[in-house]
Amino acid sequence: MKKNYRFIVISTLLLLFGVSSVHAQGRLLRRIQEEAEKKAVEEIFKGKESETTPTSESEEARRTATNRRGGGLSEATIDVNQAITDAENAYADNNYRGAKASLREALKGVEVEMGQQVLESLPETVAGLNVNKQRDNINSTGTGLMGLMIERAYEGRNDMELSVAIGNESALLGITGMYFAAGYPYQDADQTNQKEIRYQDHQALIQYDDNTGYALSVPFGQSSILLIKGVNFESEASFMAAANQFKLADIKQKLGVR
Repeated sequence: MKKNYRFIVISTLLLLFGVSSVHAQGRLLRRIQEEAEKKAVEEIFKGKESETTPTSESEEARRTATNRRGGGLSEATIDVNQAITDAENAYADNNYRGAKASLREALKGVEVEMGQQVLESLPETVAGLNVNKQRDNINSTGTGLMGLMIERAYEGRNDMELSVAIGNESALLGITGMYFAAGYPYQDADQTNQKEIRYQDHQALIQYDDNTGYALSVPFGQSSILLIKGVNFESEASFMAAANQFKLADIKQKLGVR
């Protein structure tokens, strides 16, 4: 049990000195209180000076733990059937905003499943480069194929890298691709870094840049596009050989695009 140092000291001194004046008692009590609290603190923390030594900011920073483990957040899954049921119930209750939100969630779930099917259909190895599935990405806003984005990357020898992205053309391309996808020839000041080609029965645009390498843009459907980029490929021929390992007809079939 902790000792009540303050009570013991005050009681003892009052008995010893027999203080009679209220005013004197007040002054004495204040002095006794200060001394008693000082003694109590000294007694309680006797031999613990090292534990109460102030810690500098740098020392505190060094003591802060650094996270070295953890797998991040788990991937969110969408129950499409439940989302549809929620939409029906909201609509029946005249909650049109809730019905719209639930329908969007259902559509998002469907698009994510479509994106997973597309990724599963893509090759595991391309031009000697292996897929890095940690970089696989499917993103959907639940607004139809305009909000769907599918990405995959291949890595390997000699700093070579190949990436493929499938999604809405306005999200993946700049003004160049938008003009091209709409069927208008884009006139660049330097025509030596790009040209129109045919890619698996589709009109396409291939570009080259000394810093970023090769890029192939293939519009399909109403507003979708296949974008393939290659870094450190020796030639256009070697890049196109790799790009042709992706079957656009299969991708369109998985997305329900004609």
